Amino acid sequence: MSDRDDDTQRLARIQEVVTALIERRIAISLGDLDASLASWRKGEVGALEAHDAVVRHANNAEALVKRVMAAAAHPDGVMRDAFDAGVISATDVKEITGREPEDIDPANAVVEPVTPPPDKRTVVDDLLSRGPVLVHFDARRGDVQVPQRFAREPKLVLRFGHALSPPIPDLVVDEVGITGTLTFGGVPFHCVLPWPAIFAAVQDGDQRGMVWPDDIPDDLIDAAGAAGGPLDPARKDPTPVPPPPTRSKRPSHLKLVE
Repeated sequence: MSDRDDDTQRLARIQEVVTALIERRIAISLGDLDASLASWRKGEVGALEAHDAVVRHANNAEALVKRVMAAAAHPDGVMRDAFDAGVISATDVKEITGREPEDIDPANAVVEPVTPPPDKRTVVDDLLSRGPVLVHFDARRGDVQVPQRFAREPKLVLRFGHALSPPIPDLVVDEVGITGTLTFGGVPFHCVLPWPAIFAAVQDGDQRGMVWPDDIPDDLIDAAGAAGGPLDPARKDPTPVPPPPTRSKRPSHLKLVE
């Protein structure tokens, strides 16, 4: 057999191992997802928790494939990763690489499950336990309930808290979203903010909080881009949300409603 044939067979074997390595880790993630969905069907967890499990699996699978593909420039290291994961034996490693597993540095192509950012309810509950919270959301969504004069705002901010003046006696933070009766110009209105409409929550006064970049309306990005970049948050919002690190064109100025 020629050296070229040997190389072809080796590459084919490496591809098989890489595929098996990816499948092993995805199978583990799918098992976790299946358990979460089973708990949801039994009523043991809510729909949002089940959805988080789906998102977590998707993130895990994408990150794993990217890491393995990036490590392909170091196939011996990938074989060591596969050996460490129990996908292949030491004999397989020796056959493919000509080296013992302990003589090969891992490529670290096998990644542990990605830890997702805290969900919105967890973040808001934590912030509310510390004091008032500015909730940033898209008021145009059909499932949002705010006074009609604000219903067309793509970037509205409402202030929630457990000890405000005037108080919010019916404040509820649950798996659906945030609800409560706020006062607008002396007139009470029962507001409903579903989680999908919310894209940031910030502690009133110290900027502590979180932004969920994927939930910020795309037209806000377009508007910022047309203006030549992010707009100055100091002009309209005394407590702006810091620009998220993954999407540089996110605007951070918002309309605060008292």
